[in-house]
Amino acid sequence: MIIKTLSLIFKGGSMRLISVLSKATIFLFCVFCVLFLAPKSYAEYSHGPRQTGEAVLDEALMGPNRFVVRVGSNGCTDKGSFKVDVKKEEGLSPKAPHYVLTIRRIKPGECKAIVDDGTLILFDMKKDLGIKGDFTYSLTNRVFSSSRVKLSEESLRSLIEKCLTFDFPEIKEVRPEPYETFVMEHDYFTCLIPANWKLKRDKEGGEKAGIFEIKLTKPDKAKPKDGERYFFPDPFIYIGYFTKNNNQNKTYESFIMDYEKLVQKRQGSDKARYEKPKDIRFNGKDAQEHVYEVYQAKPRGPLFTTEYWLKAKFIIVKAKDGFYVLAYKSPTEFYDNYLAIFKEVVKSFKSVD
Repeated sequence: MIIKTLSLIFKGGSMRLISVLSKATIFLFCVFCVLFLAPKSYAEYSHGPRQTGEAVLDEALMGPNRFVVRVGSNGCTDKGSFKVDVKKEEGLSPKAPHYVLTIRRIKPGECKAIVDDGTLILFDMKKDLGIKGDFTYSLTNRVFSSSRVKLSEESLRSLIEKCLTFDFPEIKEVRPEPYETFVMEHDYFTCLIPANWKLKRDKEGGEKAGIFEIKLTKPDKAKPKDGERYFFPDPFIYIGYFTKNNNQNKTYESFIMDYEKLVQKRQGSDKARYEKPKDIRFNGKDAQEHVYEVYQAKPRGPLFTTEYWLKAKFIIVKAKDGFYVLAYKSPTEFYDNYLAIFKEVVKSFKSVD
């Protein structure tokens, strides 16, 4: 009897059953859209220690390989309360990917302690996330404003303010080094020279020797704090033209050969360092570039000796009749300070032939 009744119900109400199933399908589809396609709801964020979801941070401080965040705590929040989602993206270069990080609280804190400042959690990119090498990264988590979070003197912001000063010095205009044009007798060469360097030359001696040269020194470099005389030599720039009849009987080839002999003589010494000579083209002419460092010890009277390293860079340029030498020497501690000036002199250099 029961079976017969059910049979009649299904036979007579098949259309009604189809209608009910259709409505159920539509309802489930709507639920799916709400759950998976709708934007994140308020409840999907962790606003406090008892809520799970994407953590809203009290503070965040990011460094090259580590970052630290402050989160709410009621006494039992630690690194194990969180998981960091990592999304790898294309970076600034093929060898340096970018990682997008999102911190999620996966374990609610059920303790009942009162922790006003929350707790600090430190994440290490390599140890905690397995990220190493060259990369960039960013955090997607939201951070509460100071009006929401009242932090004490132990907060990250307070600690930074204690260590750093924000009274930045006034930015001063940096003017380029003033230069003036120098022209050697007989138009042997012309170049720019720094106007505030001391210029030394011997016109009469140059004519007799067949060597036309200028020497530039920078005498007003930094002085020691104790006010004693500074015994390091001044940074020095040399520009010279050796005619084919110079009284030293020097030629382009012999000058280079003398340098090679000096390198061989000091080979293996711990008080000299010579770089391999470079064959270059200088203003359309054959030239060689040399860089070396030598240890110096200059007596300061009977009891003291000033010790330092002297670094030099010079270029020998072959000319139709004779050769040119452009050189820069300085104690190593000043070398980089004035190298750009020498480069400017070299860049502006023009020879007559």
